Amino acid sequence: MELRQLKYFVKVAELKSFSEASRVLNVTQSTLSQQIRQLEGELGVELLIRNSHHVRLSDVGAAFLPQAEKTISAAKTCLDKVRDVQQLGSGELNLGSTYSFLPLLKETVLMFMKQYPGVKVNISCHSMATLMNMLHEERIDMALSYKPSMVDQDIDSHILFDNRLAVLVSDTHPLAKRDSIRLSELERYPFALPAKGLQARNSFDRIIDGCDYRFDVRLEINEVNLLIDIVRSSGQLVTVLSEAALVRTSGIKAITLDQQGTQMEGSFHVLKNGYMKTATKEFLRLLCENMSYGLALMNLL
Repeated sequence: MELRQLKYFVKVAELKSFSEASRVLNVTQSTLSQQIRQLEGELGVELLIRNSHHVRLSDVGAAFLPQAEKTISAAKTCLDKVRDVQQLGSGELNLGSTYSFLPLLKETVLMFMKQYPGVKVNISCHSMATLMNMLHEERIDMALSYKPSMVDQDIDSHILFDNRLAVLVSDTHPLAKRDSIRLSELERYPFALPAKGLQARNSFDRIIDGCDYRFDVRLEINEVNLLIDIVRSSGQLVTVLSEAALVRTSGIKAITLDQQGTQMEGSFHVLKNGYMKTATKEFLRLLCENMSYGLALMNLL
């Protein structure tokens, strides 16, 4: 039994198609079929039920699939550990980030790539729920976000820094000279908001829930960098984001929101009892240094 054969079997089971699996795996369909036949021959069972139109798992195949996936995952962990020994000369770092957190990563990503050119960095931007699923499936090594409202017993979450929701305006906006502001004072200004589902928007919606505010919302968008650019360029729009989203951002003023419940704690999340790559630890170290926050995670590094 070869690891390659297990990978072939898992991909066919996932896609339910030899032709699609051969395309994704970049092997010929005949090679794929032959390797799985050899696997079935060695096991003495039929793993896949084939006909001219469909492929499906046999009952034995359905029972075998989780074990095959675990074996592949264990082999991947072994390979990751070997690459770690190579002092980050190769390998991959798979990061997940919520859209609201993404502006904080730019400089650290560039610094990491410069120091470790042999390590490929993959960044996936999704909602918090999707990132948690990706961690469970080990599709990412770490998720970065503001602290979620729900607790997942299989995920270890660690606070990186304390932050808060703030009102953001252009430095030419009439409010730019203010240091703090109440929600009621914002009703007279046009809003551009992060889209529903983004963490900054979730925090804002929680704050105003049950209140009778009438905000003039002109725009909603799920890309935070573009949102900041639009607010800066307009000179008139108001938005709400975390203060940390403005690290080294010119032309924008953050105004303290005089309201309870504005806390947004920057956090990272990893699979509980999972293996933490050296690349993950090094990225966290660079993030801490780059953000200049007092971080309580040195015991993890």
